[in-house]
Amino acid sequence: MADAVILHLLHQQLAKLSPSVVGSFELPNQTMAYVKACSFGLFLLATYLMFPMKKIEATDCSGACSPFEMPPCGSSDCRCIPVGLFVGFCTYPSGLASVANMIEKHPNLCQSHDECIKKGSGNFCARYPNHYIDYGWCFDSDSEALKGFLKMPTASVAK
Repeated sequence: MADAVILHLLHQQLAKLSPSVVGSFELPNQTMAYVKACSFGLFLLATYLMFPMKKIEATDCSGACSPFEMPPCGSSDCRCIPVGLFVGFCTYPSGLASVANMIEKHPNLCQSHDECIKKGSGNFCARYPNHYIDYGWCFDSDSEALKGFLKMPTASVAK
């Protein structure tokens, strides 16, 4: 439809310039097919540029990390499992049962003060300031390490 309108306007402009040219100005059917194919191609190109495909990549949850890193391991699909106060390893979240089992087996990981007392690794469970981590680290409430841990700035969430 738009091609016909453009062709009609072009025909009118040519009629104003030279009436003798108008009679000889006829596009063969093959040329019209090329015009339609080109306009369809431009439509597809514009659609492709307007709606780009989202690149989907597999997240690599491996390597060292910090429990204070936001998001952990560079992706919200991964979790940082602490092996020390400031260092851990990246892993895929594999369910609540495995996390609970890991917390139970690790002497310093905790979810409550009572858990630290039961494990004998302190009497205070200091939570990590990272909302991706649902547990903390056991300290003795009189220790200097706890005072340093509590002075750590909280990680801000980028929006």
